[in-house]
Amino acid sequence: MDMDLPSDVNEFVKHLVVSGRFQSESEAVAEGVRLLMSHEKLRADVHQGFQQLDEGQAVDGDAVFEELDHLIDSVENEQQGC
Repeated sequence: MDMDLPSDVNEFVKHLVVSGRFQSESEAVAEGVRLLMSHEKLRADVHQGFQQLDEGQAVDGDAVFEELDHLIDSVENEQQGC
């Protein structure tokens, strides 16, 4: 893929390579794209969460934390041989 980056972005990428953060400009750009992919996945997950809330598919937070507390207690008791 051949692309022209804005000069400030290009200089930033070059600095990352010169500083040793990345081995090549391609590696730095690939990491940037991976971060963008992660950002888009998070955006989609949040959107899905709001849709689920709108459809009444919410979970009571207090009930979740209570269940987690019981699970933690159970694991700790098993580790202590109780």
